[in-house]
Amino acid sequence: MQDEKSRLLSQKLLMSLADRGDIRRFSRGKQVITEGEMSGSLYILVSGELKVYTRDESGRELIYNIMRAGEFFGEMFLDGEPRSASVKAISDALCVVVGEDKLRSFMEQYPEFAECLVLKLIERLRHATQQIRSLALDGVYERTVLLLNQLSEEEDGIRVIPPTLTQQEIADRVGASREMINRILGDLLRGGFLEKAHERRLVITKELPKHW
Repeated sequence: MQDEKSRLLSQKLLMSLADRGDIRRFSRGKQVITEGEMSGSLYILVSGELKVYTRDESGRELIYNIMRAGEFFGEMFLDGEPRSASVKAISDALCVVVGEDKLRSFMEQYPEFAECLVLKLIERLRHATQQIRSLALDGVYERTVLLLNQLSEEEDGIRVIPPTLTQQEIADRVGASREMINRILGDLLRGGFLEKAHERRLVITKELPKHW
């Protein structure tokens, strides 16, 4: 994890890099990057949310990550290989797109930005390792609880699961069917661990059991 000094440096450099890019808007559901394509741009997410995912031939998705404002992505084009995952807007989003020439020129001028890239790649590798471990060793219930705990947000002293996290998105992120997620959430609601609030939100009322 980055310390405060490194985080502030990353933010400062990212703002400087953004000044060199072009603004692009993506409406909800719009494809930003397609797995397997060749492209040479780095993206900085200014507002909105994006999902990073892969899809098999039957259309089933596995979501790797959800990105929010302030994050950057697409830097793996630097190795000259095709895109390894797809990215799609799950809300209206605004991005700054920086082409390869401008990015390489920026890195020559600010070599410390290379460290920011390395730290971001390490962070993503740790996340991927945790996902692989969970998929291999944990059941669907355990993976679902881990995800709910990771994504819950504190509001007015209570832990709330964002309404944008639908049952289908939970299923896609933990590698399960929507029907199975529906049963798990139903059990947690009946057990008093979750409660339904306004605006389709779920509230975590007490610590979710690690095993069911």
